[in-house]
Amino acid sequence: MRVAVLAVVASLALPVLAAKPPEPVLDAKAWLESQGLESAKIETLQDLDIMVARVKGATDPKAADERVIVFSKGKVQWQTNPKETDPGSKWTILSVGRDLDGDGQPDMHFSSFSGGQGCCTTHFVLKLKPKIVRLAVYSAGSVGGGDFIDIAGRKAPVMISADDSSANAFAPYANSYFPVVILEVGQKGRLQFARDLMQSRLPGMPPPICATPTATGNPWLKERCAEYTAARRNERTKQINGRLKEIKASRSADKLKWEDYFENGVLSAVSAEINRYTYTGHGNAGMLWLEQVWPGNDAVKLKFVNTLRQTQAKSVFADDLRALAADYR
Repeated sequence: MRVAVLAVVASLALPVLAAKPPEPVLDAKAWLESQGLESAKIETLQDLDIMVARVKGATDPKAADERVIVFSKGKVQWQTNPKETDPGSKWTILSVGRDLDGDGQPDMHFSSFSGGQGCCTTHFVLKLKPKIVRLAVYSAGSVGGGDFIDIAGRKAPVMISADDSSANAFAPYANSYFPVVILEVGQKGRLQFARDLMQSRLPGMPPPICATPTATGNPWLKERCAEYTAARRNERTKQINGRLKEIKASRSADKLKWEDYFENGVLSAVSAEINRYTYTGHGNAGMLWLEQVWPGNDAVKLKFVNTLRQTQAKSVFADDLRALAADYR
């Protein structure tokens, strides 16, 4: 009993240790400073701070090590993965808080640009609420692309872009034709064709996007829509026929080479015409048109058809092209 009493007395004699105060919760600016980072702009959505962060004072793009960060309650809630982008990529936040997939919840859209010889743009769509989830990624290549735009009567916005999968296949890059594509956030982690705005009713008709005010407000899209007029299509066909005759008149068919057609520009013109059919859901009609302007099966034509199929197969929209054709059938 005496031992127990002495133990109690001894415990009372020990100094009382004060509880350790909790660590202060840093706001986004203070956290950046603590990490040796900086950001030109911090955007806020409810309790989230969204920013492009970079190493403070760095002038070399690789040393700057830019990344997109979603920050809240003193912690990084999400950030881009450096393994998924080229070193030195530049990041741009295009929109924060818009509903981009039509579910009524806020999302964000941002992009990376690798620069240099590759000079490619990749778009990302991230859901912000109720929890952060990456919705879609789109490798736009050298096309770039812009922000999403609203279409009257449509639940989700779309992006106007182009498919550069045929670059350098039928003409030098500067003269390559890139078909217009209208994109929406899909269910499989990618941007997909907005079929309701791409599938035309009949072969040769412009895609439905051309009937919206968006087409008149976007000069590039307006010009692409104008390509579907009968007058311009007939004029292009006339020019293609003339170029083919010019080539075949110079030497016999067995001596003609791919380079003759490539340098003449006819391969680029023919592939562009077929793709106008294909990217509105009428690829079969495009091949029928090819038989009219370029009958027979000479070696150059067979190589052209094979190359065209390869470019469409390697496109990031290969699955969409097949689905678009299936919808029409």
